[in-house]
Amino acid sequence: MKLYKYSYLTMLATALLLGSCKKSAFVELNTNPNVLYSIKPEEQFLNTAIQAHGQDFEQFYDNYRRIMFWTQQSTANAGNGTVTLKTIGNFNSRYGIFYPSLGSILTDVQVLISKLPDAEKVKYDQIKAIADIPKIYYAFYVSDINGSLPYTDAFQARYGGTLTPKYESQQELYALWDKRLKEVIGILKAAPATPQVSLGKNDLYYHGDVTLWAKAASSLRLRMAMRLMKRDLATATAIAKDVIADAGNLMTSNAEGWVFYADVSFTAGGNWAPDEFRAPKATVDFMYTQADPRLRMFYKKNNYTQTNIDLAIAKGIYPIGTIANPRQYIGAPVSPDVVKTISSWFVQKKVNDNLSLDTVSYLQWRMYQPANGNGTGKSFFPLISYADELFMRAELAAKGITTEDASALYYAGIDASISFYDKSAADAKLEDYTAVTSSELAAYKASPAIVYNAAKATEQIAIQSFINFYKQPNEAWSLYKRTGYPNATSALANENIMIDGTLYQIPRRAALSAPSSSDLNAVNKQAALDAMKADADFGTAFDDLYGRVWWDKK
Repeated sequence: MKLYKYSYLTMLATALLLGSCKKSAFVELNTNPNVLYSIKPEEQFLNTAIQAHGQDFEQFYDNYRRIMFWTQQSTANAGNGTVTLKTIGNFNSRYGIFYPSLGSILTDVQVLISKLPDAEKVKYDQIKAIADIPKIYYAFYVSDINGSLPYTDAFQARYGGTLTPKYESQQELYALWDKRLKEVIGILKAAPATPQVSLGKNDLYYHGDVTLWAKAASSLRLRMAMRLMKRDLATATAIAKDVIADAGNLMTSNAEGWVFYADVSFTAGGNWAPDEFRAPKATVDFMYTQADPRLRMFYKKNNYTQTNIDLAIAKGIYPIGTIANPRQYIGAPVSPDVVKTISSWFVQKKVNDNLSLDTVSYLQWRMYQPANGNGTGKSFFPLISYADELFMRAELAAKGITTEDASALYYAGIDASISFYDKSAADAKLEDYTAVTSSELAAYKASPAIVYNAAKATEQIAIQSFINFYKQPNEAWSLYKRTGYPNATSALANENIMIDGTLYQIPRRAALSAPSSSDLNAVNKQAALDAMKADADFGTAFDDLYGRVWWDKK
């Protein structure tokens, strides 16, 4: 659609401008309010989703080649090698996306509102509040692996603020974010004294529906509370109880999930292509054994059909009488030491110019790039889905933190997740896709490993959350860091990573670095790093990937 094309090109032009600036130009950009041309606040908000989700470099390196390998959500095309889980180049794109671009866009929305005449300004109370929700979400996402950030004083230089914003600790950030989200929810739920301007078509998430934005803010509070459980259980409990007590502000269907949908062109570029990445053995085995309907949505069948086997027999590749294995969903082992022993799995057997037999399944390409293979479907980016919220509530109830029915929430989460991906698969126009039937869904929930068991509830909920995070690798990573699931002894048994006989752990944060001498904010950045390093859990050095940020307490 033209809407996406125009916004994407605008974002690209801005990115190129920022990338080519010298220091003097950077100062000008951040101190001169006239650099922001005349634009309505709601029009500036349009760029939020484009900037947040249109990052193919982040998708290729941070997601496909880093986090998804670490969390065992995919493997390398030829199997993981000895360097696959050691390579960290081009990681942590999220920091550069937020600073200065996305954070500036959302700050601009609010500053533009503040500069309106008083009679107009009061018509934008809701939009001003809404702008804080994606701003806090993305800052939370950046802090999740970076720790302390400049936030309160950030993005203000062009409006008379400072070029050297102070850093706030993650503990301080969580407190101020939760406080602001509560305020935002109150504003959005209250009947406005003055008729409000709607974001309308400029809001690519909820199309200006303030009720749904209030629910997204509550879900974000809940997500942050889950992160706090290891570090500050009392605060996490208070937030969770507060959110759940406001029952009318909880999501009630997939239609209320915080998800960005885009047309086929949005992810058409080469970096979005997932063709190189294989299905992971542990997850495929678990889903196949339990007859999980999402299996066909997440992974492609291999091409060992009887028809293709017969063609291979005719070429002398297989002996007469060879029968195709009816199971066509095959995942690749993740551990490099195991891959060495089954390297033949990754060798394609050429039958003719149009057919090479390939054992291991791939990711379902069009779930990540609908344009793949000349497809015409929709792209989708879940931030916090209805299923996400249900599984968070189920975990809180199972741990006795809240009094909701954990079993009911667990099953509702499964229903919501399967329904969400069923629709997403249809919208992405997967080849030869078959919709989920009610009997399939019932059979899955009746499977012995899936039936709710109070004694194993935390593990079961974590496994379902992990499966549900198929399109949210950062959340799968955070889930593991927070709960320890999945692991080598859980029902979905992720592998121990062995490289040349040595057991490897997975990274837990970004590799940080000391500021350069040319960094305008070097003093504040260095102080923040030193303060984080004072926590023994932070690691042995700033760039220690195996260290931890504040919330990820041992």
